[in-house]
Amino acid sequence: MIDEKELSDRLADAASAQDNLLPRALSDDLAAGRRRLRRHRVLTGSGVVGGAAAVAVLVLGMTSWLSTNAGHSSPPVGGPTGNAIAPNDVREVDAAFNGKMRGLFAKHFDPGVRHLTFENAAFAVNRQPGQEAVIGQAGWKIAGQQGRSLIDLGLYGSGDGPGCGHVEGLKPVCHSTTMPDGGSATIGRVGDRAEIQYRQPDGEVVYLAVRPWFGTGTTTGAHEIGITDAELMSFVADPELNLPPMTAEEVAAEQQLKDYAPHTDEVLRETNAILPGDTVDPRRIQEIAGRYIAVLDWTNGSLAATVEFGANAKPRARTCEVQLSVPSCTPLTLPDGKKLQYYQGARSYGDGLKYVMGATYVQPDGDLASVRILYPGTALPAGAATKDQLIELVTDPVFDK
Repeated sequence: MIDEKELSDRLADAASAQDNLLPRALSDDLAAGRRRLRRHRVLTGSGVVGGAAAVAVLVLGMTSWLSTNAGHSSPPVGGPTGNAIAPNDVREVDAAFNGKMRGLFAKHFDPGVRHLTFENAAFAVNRQPGQEAVIGQAGWKIAGQQGRSLIDLGLYGSGDGPGCGHVEGLKPVCHSTTMPDGGSATIGRVGDRAEIQYRQPDGEVVYLAVRPWFGTGTTTGAHEIGITDAELMSFVADPELNLPPMTAEEVAAEQQLKDYAPHTDEVLRETNAILPGDTVDPRRIQEIAGRYIAVLDWTNGSLAATVEFGANAKPRARTCEVQLSVPSCTPLTLPDGKKLQYYQGARSYGDGLKYVMGATYVQPDGDLASVRILYPGTALPAGAATKDQLIELVTDPVFDK
């Protein structure tokens, strides 16, 4: 059988790059399964708030660069031009975004800024393609009380993020509630402790948790916080709560994450046509942030093996060694000029020794196709696919989207 841990690692590493940005309460929130890419907004921005102006945002509320999403409209991204920001503006825009988020917290929960604190860190913006998200938190301190509490925020451009019941120790009773726009939010509460998740009309998902304690290792939190369900609902539905704009390069990278993968029926059809044998059945099909993998059970007479077909969008292309989890690959140039990387040999995985045949091929548009076949034992068995058949599969033009 396939090393399931290895497979899981290969699928999850697209999300793991942002783990270091997560506060402790959200440490596993990007381990969700298939992620749905959305149409990203490119915000206009006639002015950028920063420095002292950002402080003014915190004190006075929402006076910031305004998004064009006031009506929850979501114009399609047409390409790496238009209103995208320049790369050298990212820090300034992210700083302004921080001021904006602090202003939103003050607007909905603490207009006088008597209880909110932001000493932990900035609201961290993850700009990796297919994983656009913001993670942040605010402290909550009440004068005369020894303890402090924490409000976690997650804002996601793809996938669902964590849901109600996510934070250990909260254990609220979660239920659906109807929002003013007709949509549905999931909300739960136990006393001061509360969680809410809401998918906004533009597709972004907001998650908010009012936690009982300020951090790991603390046991005393603020009490009588006073944040109501109505305030939570108002916050997550605020039309100004949006991800920050992207650079032109980020917009282009997002475009590359779309329409790069074949349909699963194409993978099955071509594998059945090229490999010898009796059956090719899907065991697992997954796609995460620009990486698609189809794990297939293949039989040829008495031989039972595993075939993994992978498709990586250009921003997610990796080396042959990493993609196939092998120590080294050999370059191959085909008669028609196509260049591949190839590996064949015995390897030890978590569930034992396997004989591996694999190849990767960078398609003309920069996307990566890969095929890895895992046979039981330490030698190439009778009935195995030939090297030419594996190469024919990984370079099949049907997979070049």
